[in-house]
Amino acid sequence: MSEPDFIESQECFNIAEKLIEKYYMFIGYVDLSLVHFVEMDGYKSKNAPACIMSGLTQSWARDILRSSGNSKIYCFAVWSEIWEQTEKTKKEWLIFKSLYSISPALDGKIRNYDVQDYGFIVEYFVRSGFGPYWMDKDNLPSLLDNDIPLIVPMDDDD
Repeated sequence: MSEPDFIESQECFNIAEKLIEKYYMFIGYVDLSLVHFVEMDGYKSKNAPACIMSGLTQSWARDILRSSGNSKIYCFAVWSEIWEQTEKTKKEWLIFKSLYSISPALDGKIRNYDVQDYGFIVEYFVRSGFGPYWMDKDNLPSLLDNDIPLIVPMDDDD
């Protein structure tokens, strides 16, 4: 099986830019000039996730970043075939989660999960009735097309 082709994704970058602007308190530290956004075209194994964020600590990302000849230290990659079929709101959530996974030190590392995901995201979806397996659901609320930000810190009384 051949390696996938990597094509720069302006769509993913544009969504990321809007998310950082709107959710600055969560992901405002992310420097998009350090992130390479690509779509992967080619054979996808059955168990491969639809998208992945990796830093220089993972060899596949390091190889892509070196071959692109730039100084980026993170790579966000999506499978083109799946991405084309993914609804807009899920794209927003996947990119938001991926941006949040970037280490605040911007050192090429990825933030560890709280347990199996980031707690405040799971808490939001549980409280909204989607449950902890939100990535398997459709019709997620939009992060960008709402006047009121959807993710807010929860009080103990909520």
